[in-house]
Amino acid sequence: MEVFTAAEDLKFFDAYQIINEAVKIPAKSSPLKFLLITLTLILPLSLIQLLFETHTLILYHIIDDFFFFHDSSPSKKQFIRTYSIHEFFYIVSLFLFSLLSTSAIVFTVASLYASKPVSFIPTLFAIPRVFKHLVITFFYVLLLMIVNYFAYCIPIEVLVWLDVNEALLWGFVIIFAITYGLVHFYVTALWHLASVISVLEPNVYGLAAMNKSKQLLGGRTKIALELASLYLAATWIVEMVFELAVDSHVHSMVKILMGLLCLFMLVAINLTGLLVQSVFFFACKGHHNQEVDKKVLYDHLGEYDLGDKSVALNPKTGSMEMQSLVKDQDTVGYQPFAVNATADTVGDQNVENGEP
Repeated sequence: MEVFTAAEDLKFFDAYQIINEAVKIPAKSSPLKFLLITLTLILPLSLIQLLFETHTLILYHIIDDFFFFHDSSPSKKQFIRTYSIHEFFYIVSLFLFSLLSTSAIVFTVASLYASKPVSFIPTLFAIPRVFKHLVITFFYVLLLMIVNYFAYCIPIEVLVWLDVNEALLWGFVIIFAITYGLVHFYVTALWHLASVISVLEPNVYGLAAMNKSKQLLGGRTKIALELASLYLAATWIVEMVFELAVDSHVHSMVKILMGLLCLFMLVAINLTGLLVQSVFFFACKGHHNQEVDKKVLYDHLGEYDLGDKSVALNPKTGSMEMQSLVKDQDTVGYQPFAVNATADTVGDQNVENGEP
């Protein structure tokens, strides 16, 4: 059974069809496998997101007291320092689990596409090798986000410093805010696609993955912006509902139930978002008529989960190929050699080697 539609058909899908295709993958492949990934990686990611929102809300209240009520007591300053340190670790943990979740889901979906048998444990072993590429790619994305942020803030600060007319100032603020939002959505889409590229294409990560992502987004930018905006809007709505539940004057049991509901919704949104990233990659490849060779992808994924040795099934011949790290006078690299599947052939090889 095909896990999802072929790339040549995916290229005709719009944003909602891509989402619909993505949500079918767990049910059509291995629900247990995706459940384990969700419980070990996506659930902690979603929990950290909600805790980060709660933590930030508390910190804002403390800072408000500090500035507006001039509460500059040593204890209040200590609270601000402590919460600032905690916020830093929340951010680090947030992006750590985000990249780990991306590694696991992209690797699993690609394995299903390449008809590569994969279980939960090999996926966990593959994550460290995938993670390095994702971190390097993320730092380039972070640089773009910082540049976009300062490109928005600096002109506004200059206009405030020049004391321009208030109506004119608000006009510029709205224009810059819209521009900032569109660029932020585009960078988010660029990052998501570059993350998939960093996992699936050999030796393409960092700046190379960003350039490749930009190339693949050509002609698909509108759909990419729709997908990014839908994901960001969905997470924002859940986080706002969670903040309202935490800050409201209702019974603690109601807050707990609302918190669990928000957590469940955020887990579903994050899982869907990660699945959509992978499906959108194949849709973009199909749009540009770039065939994803399943044999090459199979072997590339095998290098992740088995390290220096991988066993691949050649779909053309049905025979097995083992790739082992072979060193000779000329090269050091992965050299394939055939492993016949019949007992008779194995016996013949043993006789040739002088073995019983």
